[in-house]
Amino acid sequence: PGTAGSTSSGLGAPNIDLALSITAATDLRDPLKSTSVALKKVLETAKRLNSSNEDWHKPFRRLLFHFDTIESQSRMLEEDFQVDETIPSPDPTVLGPLETYASQLNGIYQLLGDPNTTKKRGVSTSEIIAQAIRDIDDVFEKYTDALRNYAAQSIVQIKQEPALPDSEPLRDDRHKAPKAPNVYGIQHVPCVQGTREKTLDAIRSWAEDKSSARPIFLLLDVAGSGKSTVAKHMTNEWTRNKRLMARYFFSRDTASTMSISSFCETVANAFVECDPRLEEPITAFKRRPNFGLLSFEELFNGLIMEHLETLGLDAILIIDALDECNNEDGSRSELLNALRTQRSSTPRLRVLATGRPELDIKQWAQSSGVDYVNFFQLEGGDRDIELYIKHRLQFRPHVQDRLYQVIKKADGVFIWARIACDLILDTVDVEGLLDELNKEVSLDFLYKVALEHSIPKDARSRQALTVVLEMVLASREPLSIAELEMLSPKRGIVEETVNRLGAVLLYKDREDPIRLLHATFREFLINRPRARVYFIEPGRGHQTLALGCLRTISRHSSQDDTALRGLDEISLRKEIWAYIYSSKSWGYHCIASYRKLGIEKHIVGFARNELLTWADRADKWYSLGTVTCLRNVLVLSRQKLSPIITETTTSSCLETVRRNDYDLSTAIDALLLFWCGKIVRTLVMLNSEPK
Repeated sequence: PGTAGSTSSGLGAPNIDLALSITAATDLRDPLKSTSVALKKVLETAKRLNSSNEDWHKPFRRLLFHFDTIESQSRMLEEDFQVDETIPSPDPTVLGPLETYASQLNGIYQLLGDPNTTKKRGVSTSEIIAQAIRDIDDVFEKYTDALRNYAAQSIVQIKQEPALPDSEPLRDDRHKAPKAPNVYGIQHVPCVQGTREKTLDAIRSWAEDKSSARPIFLLLDVAGSGKSTVAKHMTNEWTRNKRLMARYFFSRDTASTMSISSFCETVANAFVECDPRLEEPITAFKRRPNFGLLSFEELFNGLIMEHLETLGLDAILIIDALDECNNEDGSRSELLNALRTQRSSTPRLRVLATGRPELDIKQWAQSSGVDYVNFFQLEGGDRDIELYIKHRLQFRPHVQDRLYQVIKKADGVFIWARIACDLILDTVDVEGLLDELNKEVSLDFLYKVALEHSIPKDARSRQALTVVLEMVLASREPLSIAELEMLSPKRGIVEETVNRLGAVLLYKDREDPIRLLHATFREFLINRPRARVYFIEPGRGHQTLALGCLRTISRHSSQDDTALRGLDEISLRKEIWAYIYSSKSWGYHCIASYRKLGIEKHIVGFARNELLTWADRADKWYSLGTVTCLRNVLVLSRQKLSPIITETTTSSCLETVRRNDYDLSTAIDALLLFWCGKIVRTLVMLNSEPK
């Protein structure tokens, strides 16, 4: 497997024997590798002939396209195997056209190796080669269609059901602004009365002591210990007291809430809300011509520090969950370095920061002279958990003491107590649940118990649980039940499943974004050895959402404005929201998808049949626009997907630009994102001549 044997035939004509490697294959990857090797050999042979005749070389560009396509197909099958270790079976519907293709490829190879052919190299010979490649191109199309259909069948999906109109009273939100990233920690709750009192008093004293040389209060403790609860409590308190304050809660919910990209502007805007005197200097700074080129430290100083010093204002900044700030690109290091610089320059800004005690954060604190504390140092014991349990289970006093005996083994992890109380309040068999909780005290075990008690054990319910959690983890931003239902493969499974997961998901109603109870729940779900049967592959969620987005765009594209106006207000609002999210996110989900080969059929179909209509209509919608949509598509075309995706998306984008007669400079600006390397070769293969 993976090789193509060559033998001599007749008067020295070479032969590529692929028949055995295809018919005897037990793994679909093997005949693809063999065919790729054979194609490379044909292309190298043609290159050695070194003809200067363009008519001689032009047909081989299609074979180069075949080679690139099969290479990408092999790579995607290999990536799928690395995820789930499932060997792709050699489906007869794929092997049949592949065997025909291999036979015709052998004919081309023999033609190239025939001494009579190499001597002629004239127009007639070029025509023979060109016709042979045109014939094999048709076979290649049949093979790729068969492979796409086979791969699409491998997608585990719940059958799509037609959507029914909702009958809820509503308002029109057609031009509603996009949801802002949740950097205010709205999912968190303040401390229960009587808990974390020493910690809160220590923070209050630190904030009021202006003579202190400690402008940073750093609270580091284990996951689930209640750090965000303390941060939320002080946020509410300082807001009531009308302190000049800003807060930024990092979260792994979305890429935006893990990033520092909006940090400085968010903090500056919050200060302006508290004190309008800051608006003029901050606005003036934002208008600087080089604003978009400034480093994070320059933005931090220019938007935040300088104006506090100039106006003589004392402010507080709360930064929660430092550990959830992404550091793959050095973002967290940039933030920490900026905090180190301001510590030595001005006492005007005081920073309350929380996070897990990760190595880089502790090293930064030590090198910066910042002391950090944990709850045990501040509180001196686990009394708070006992108070919390008594508060939550005040109407079940016979359960309180027994549960506390279990939970006190959890080393002060508040999230453990919270989930356990939620489960107890929701079960009819309290004694049985307590017996189960007493077996092991760990968050992983508790998450398993929560899922086990929440979802029925039948296969359909478990499949629905998996599909819904995959979508929740993969969504580009936290989505509500109503929003996920629009993208779900089956109506009704989202609400039914989410309503059963109240112990581990946070939401208020159908319209409220769903968030995970804690970052540790995500970490548990995506770790196969820890989660086991509850393991969630986010790539499958991206796959489901990618298909949901394409379905939504397709459905919307088939409707005219009259049909949309005929919808009731709630349905219209949902339809518009779903269309905008889908337009902005389908490419993102395709790129991050698991089993990319399985969705290729849908992407190619969309690019060929609907991309033009979708792009044309984009200018009608808030926060979209044709050029913006094209730019997102062209970013997709640069990814390591199939060349056929690059070819079809690029061709449709260029046709959209041409048909709409966009200003050339604007169009070129959009195209520069992808017009290099692979795309140039694609255009050449299409015999296109870029203007």
